[in-house]
Amino acid sequence: MPTRDDGDDGADAADALSLVAHELRLEILRALWAAEGHSLSFSDLRSAVGVRDAGQFNYHLSQLTGRFVAHVEDRYELLYPGHRVVDAIQSGVFHRDLAGSEIDVSGTCPDCAGSLAFTYAEFIARIECPDCGETVLGYPFDPGGFEARDDAGVVRAFDRRTRRYWLSATDGVCPVCAGPTDARLVADATTLQALDRYDKHFASDQPALVATDCQHCSFYSYVPSGVVLLSHPAVVGALYDRGVDVREKRLWTLPFVVEADRVALAGSDPLEVTVTAGPDDEPITATVGADASIRSLDS
Repeated sequence: MPTRDDGDDGADAADALSLVAHELRLEILRALWAAEGHSLSFSDLRSAVGVRDAGQFNYHLSQLTGRFVAHVEDRYELLYPGHRVVDAIQSGVFHRDLAGSEIDVSGTCPDCAGSLAFTYAEFIARIECPDCGETVLGYPFDPGGFEARDDAGVVRAFDRRTRRYWLSATDGVCPVCAGPTDARLVADATTLQALDRYDKHFASDQPALVATDCQHCSFYSYVPSGVVLLSHPAVVGALYDRGVDVREKRLWTLPFVVEADRVALAGSDPLEVTVTAGPDDEPITATVGADASIRSLDS
C-alpha cells in the first residue's frame, strides 16, 4: 500500500502549484488538453499558445515537463496531473460567477405545495419554493455544470452530480480525491443546532443527518438519511415494483430523501433512524444504523 509523509505534503504541493502559477504555463496545459490525443510537437504547441519567442516558450515548457507534461520522442503529452489542473480551471470555481440563474423544475414544495425552482448563488445550487421560501434541497455545483447545456440539462446535471457525490461519500470513497470517508448518523441537539446554517444547503428540518468526512482532503458533507436507500438493491427493486424508479426521479421528488416526516428516530444507544419510502398504501421502512448502513427492511 502506498505511504505518504504528511509533513512533506504542504511543501510538495506548494512546489507543484508554483510550477503552474503562470499564465503561459496554464495556456500550455490548456493547448495540450484541447489537442487531438492531448499531444503536440514543440512547434505546433508553441503555435497553439501563440508565443513568438522560442526561448521563453521553451523555458516555461521545461518547468512543466516531468510533472505535468511528458516529452515523448518529438512530442509533448499532457500527463494526468496536468489534466487535473485543467479540470480545476474548466470547473469555473476560480473565476466564474453565475449567480442569479433561476429555472423552473418538476415537483412541489412539501410545505405549501407550491411550484419549485432551481436557483444558484455563491456556487450553491438550490431547489427552492418561491412562494414560501423553503429550501427543499441544495448542494455545491460548479459553474462548469452550465456549460453547453440548456435549462433542462443544467437541472439534470445538478441532480446527477449531487447524487454521485452523496452515494460515493456515504460508501466510503471521497468523490473529490478518492480518499477514505467516514459516514455516521448525527442526531443530537447540539450538533443539529450547530448545523442550522446547512438548512440552506441540504433538506431542511431533518431529525437526523448522515455526516461524511474525508480523512485525506477538505471534503465533508451532511446529507439526508434517506440517501443511503438509493444504493440498496432491495430498496431500489421494491420501489421499482411499486412504480417508483429512483434512477429516473430527481432527488427532490423523492419524499424519503427530502421530507422530514419520512425520517424518525428509532433509538439513541446505538443511534438508529427509520426511513419510510414508497407509496403510502405500500410503504417500505428501512432502519439505518449509526454507521449509516441499512440494518433491516420492512416491506
